[in-house]
Amino acid sequence: MDKAESLRPLTEEELELLHWMLEHGSEDLRSFLPQIEGIRATRSCPCGCPSIRLEVADGASLGSDRGERVVGDFEGKTDRGELVGVLIFQSTGKLTDLEVYSMDGQIEGDSQEFGLPTTDSMNLLVWEPLPGHPNTWVPAKSPKLQA
Repeated sequence: MDKAESLRPLTEEELELLHWMLEHGSEDLRSFLPQIEGIRATRSCPCGCPSIRLEVADGASLGSDRGERVVGDFEGKTDRGELVGVLIFQSTGKLTDLEVYSMDGQIEGDSQEFGLPTTDSMNLLVWEPLPGHPNTWVPAKSPKLQA
């Protein structure tokens, strides 16, 4: 199958989630907002997760590239209450992937398929070293860690 044939427009749910994440993340993430126009996707994983590979339209302005592939790290819950993580990847200033994964392994139903988180359940994760363990990082901002 030709690469162009497998690409499709983002679903309404994918587009809403990506737009919310770019708007509610860092200033660097907001620099990728212009790439939403004309962005296309293809399913990137056969495991049942809703992860997608992204293809930015030719001529779209580049986002902030500080050399890191992961530019956004969020958590949220699906409509069924499943806790999922969502990572946004970039390469050379272009969005490349939206990866969604189970954070707690509590996938409801008979299959391993699960959906995207709802935007009203989303939290931006910011990481910091665990005190006394400089090589172990934990979320600094997460509802589960707040007292």
